[in-house]
Amino acid sequence: MKKEDFEGLLESVKEAGEILRGERKPAREFFIEVDTSLPKDEGYALCVKSDEPELLVPFKVYPAKFSSRGRIRIIDEEGEAAVYPSDYFIRVKLPDEVKEVFIERQKAA
Repeated sequence: MKKEDFEGLLESVKEAGEILRGERKPAREFFIEVDTSLPKDEGYALCVKSDEPELLVPFKVYPAKFSSRGRIRIIDEEGEAAVYPSDYFIRVKLPDEVKEVFIERQKAA
């Protein structure tokens, strides 16, 4: 790793520590509306954790099927159906226009 990249990373880690301790306010905040009105078994989920980033991309929204056992089924980056723990995702409500884009994308695939 280049020295300047390392120094930038180190500065970011220090800043994160200050934010976590309440010594500094974050530069920006993001709010995600969690949707509880969707059918219990289908909807959309934002990936927030991945142990296989080539198969499951963090911060990507996936059409999902939810199980009552704490699992979420999505189509991964290789086009395969995969089941992941629910703590890898946050369920989100999407505007109708965005849902239409997802539907069109699924038809084209």
